[in-house]
Amino acid sequence: MHENNVPAHGLVGFALTAHANGVANKNAMFRKAIKPETYSKADMVSDPLNMFDVAPNADGAAALVLTRRSLLPSDFNNSLVKISGSAASSDTLALHDRKDMLYFDTAQLSAGKAMKQAGVILNQIDFFEYHDAFSIYAALSLEAVGFAIKGKGWKLAEEGSIGLKGKIPCATMGGMKARGFAGGAAGVYQAVEAVTQLRGQADANQIAGAKTALIQSLGGPASTAVSHVLQRLDR
Repeated sequence: MHENNVPAHGLVGFALTAHANGVANKNAMFRKAIKPETYSKADMVSDPLNMFDVAPNADGAAALVLTRRSLLPSDFNNSLVKISGSAASSDTLALHDRKDMLYFDTAQLSAGKAMKQAGVILNQIDFFEYHDAFSIYAALSLEAVGFAIKGKGWKLAEEGSIGLKGKIPCATMGGMKARGFAGGAAGVYQAVEAVTQLRGQADANQIAGAKTALIQSLGGPASTAVSHVLQRLDR
């Protein structure tokens, strides 16, 4: 906030977006939208992050079935979703050992490699499921992947660009903040929610015409990052 002149409530857009998207998700832990004034009155957890900037620990489970197209039963009716790209990257655990404490190198590297494998570029990504364990992680992830320039990731949330009808929809089913942070199941949960979007089964949260998704799960303060590009296939 000091380095980039971010206002005191500059991160509010991430919480507002997540909670708005969680309303229609029957699996979300919190299904109530919040207003800016609600955010501003919340208790601090670790200044300047308040209660609405921190994803709650939650029970949860998710499962995926991975197979080859040739093994699918003849009566399989769901749209097919392919893992077009997948990559992982690692960095130091301690922030003070990094060249830049305000940049998630692993998020950039893993996303870039996954997109290269898939043969897609940023403007072909229809939505991004980031690892919003904390609002600041969401902002830094948007910057690292390339959706925002360094220091301006928070602006995308403030301007509504990460909403369901925005430039790059994020946390489309509520993210970790509203759906809940299910620990080790979080990355698979992202994949399930992305597949739901790509199959056109997200109901009120559906991103119109979504064909390509980028999902990214972080370990610690982006000490590790795993990114996948998922794409809907034509039958």
